[in-house]
Amino acid sequence: MLGQAEPLTYVALYKPAGYLSSNQDPHGGRMLSELLPPGPRLYPVGRLDRDSEGLMLVTNDGDLALRLTHPRYEHAKIYLVEVEGVPDERKLRRWQHGVMLDDGPTLPAKVALLREPPFPYLRRRAAGPAAGEGEGRRGRDAPRQPPRTSWLKITLREGRKRQIRRMVGLLGHPALRIVRIGMGSLALGDLRPGRWRDLTEGEVRALRDEAFAAVEATAAVREAKGGRDRSMPSTIAIDGPSASGKSTIGGLLARELGYLYFDTGVMYRATAAVALARGVPVDDAAAVADLARAIHIEVTAATVDDGRDVTVLVDGQDVTHELRRPDVEKAVSPVSANPGVREALCLQQRRIGEAGRVVMVGRDIGTVVLPDADLKIYLDAAPTERARRRYLERLARGETADFEQVLADIRRRDEYDSSRQHAPLMAAPDAVLVDSTGLTIEQVLERVRGLVARAQAR
Repeated sequence: MLGQAEPLTYVALYKPAGYLSSNQDPHGGRMLSELLPPGPRLYPVGRLDRDSEGLMLVTNDGDLALRLTHPRYEHAKIYLVEVEGVPDERKLRRWQHGVMLDDGPTLPAKVALLREPPFPYLRRRAAGPAAGEGEGRRGRDAPRQPPRTSWLKITLREGRKRQIRRMVGLLGHPALRIVRIGMGSLALGDLRPGRWRDLTEGEVRALRDEAFAAVEATAAVREAKGGRDRSMPSTIAIDGPSASGKSTIGGLLARELGYLYFDTGVMYRATAAVALARGVPVDDAAAVADLARAIHIEVTAATVDDGRDVTVLVDGQDVTHELRRPDVEKAVSPVSANPGVREALCLQQRRIGEAGRVVMVGRDIGTVVLPDADLKIYLDAAPTERARRRYLERLARGETADFEQVLADIRRRDEYDSSRQHAPLMAAPDAVLVDSTGLTIEQVLERVRGLVARAQAR
């Protein structure tokens, strides 16, 4: 005869630093089970590393635990983090937008610099001489001051191994203390290290509502994406060398499909143009990478009817017509080959692509930015054909141009882009090659339409 099922139990626990987030440790360390109340066997929902502390939910409700921890549902977790030094606004923005870790880019996060931690017990006492002592003391006799630290409030919707420590350490602010204070609607409150309390009925109900609402929302999004265009490729990557026509074809295709058109190359051109304008040497990798992280680049549909495909704004200023200047053409290769620049811009590009319904063009879309794109196209043409197009573009804008010089620049750019160490120009193994040499725009577009139709029929 089967025994009765154990009653569901929900406990909030403040895990102290030095404890494992588990009920067993083969190395004989301190475990959560030492802190939990007697009764049914409870299991932690999620993890905190040994050196971190704060709120943990422990329960025997496996269904709730699964829905709260599955990465698909992106439940919020809130942390207070003490770090070495004081991050500036630029670093806060990088954490907010996402940084590139060794296992891929992080999702956007809420990150705020606090004047002091909200809980008094987290505040360190200022070090210094005892009262009545030490005034005017200098040199070796003066008490040593501790390094300056600051507190961040970070809200994540993902949970990779030691993610916060890696995020803050990447930008030069190692974590000294990490305290989780919230999991969705559940708050740490006035719990102290090593103490626990039962959740109220209202807290359990709120957690279950959040968990199942996330499941329903995810299902609704999946259903919406699988509507009438179920088999239409949602992400289309078009790569190719300079002047291959990828921007023109990508823009026309996006307009026909009702998709977002996003030319990643203009972001690198914009960075190069700003570097030249501000006197930043394009061969100073660190300075150009810092510049790319500091400026805000916005790419929108054309706002002026002057033949442009898009409008490019840098910190609110229209720089669209600066991007095809000969000096920018020469500067864009070292800028786009800069790993720091590519990291700063790739994160934004990837998130735009992951939203779907986008035609993205560039030089490494199918290989780096969107390696799982539904359709990958590599658009190419003979160097002389591409030089002719670029030469005619410049004449149409009223600029002086020399065909042989344009051809030399095209070949130099091809060599540089295909041989650079980081994200070299190449066709993805599963990309379809389209050679546009001698073809009109309409003929190339017709071939690309056929590729979309073929992908839709698969």
